[in-house]
Amino acid sequence: MSSLKRILRRNEIAFGYRIGYLFNHFSVPVYKWTAAELGLQRPEFATLFCAAHLGDITATDVVTLTGIPKNSVSRAVKKLIEDRLLQSQADENDGRRTILKLTAAGQRVYERILPRFRARQERMMSVLSATERSEFNRLLDKLVERSDDWASNY
Repeated sequence: MSSLKRILRRNEIAFGYRIGYLFNHFSVPVYKWTAAELGLQRPEFATLFCAAHLGDITATDVVTLTGIPKNSVSRAVKKLIEDRLLQSQADENDGRRTILKLTAAGQRVYERILPRFRARQERMMSVLSATERSEFNRLLDKLVERSDDWASNY
């Protein structure tokens, strides 16, 4: 048995280690490309991703939705605003909050990155049949739905 198979299957935290392994192999090549080609790191993409899907958001929303540390998201937001990929404005209902919106340039950058993630996802998922994909997604949904039970308990 190879070293990779041994560590992926035979360790005290096999689930978490395998999830991390898959995440890294899914995302790291795209993040290397975004850094080299666009000067964006993971926190910047995650912020663009959240804004592209949800519209008006706050930095706190990004932290909650991604699990990326607050200081990393704050730096990402600052850079994205400087690069004119996000715009910010005071919340009309709560002056302490800042609302973030994707700019047209931010949308174009997001749309430039997204096909790379889609292609990696399709390649990774191609080893599963349609039935297996459906079951896998059902199980992921179940884990995500219950994540509030364990996500902040560390």
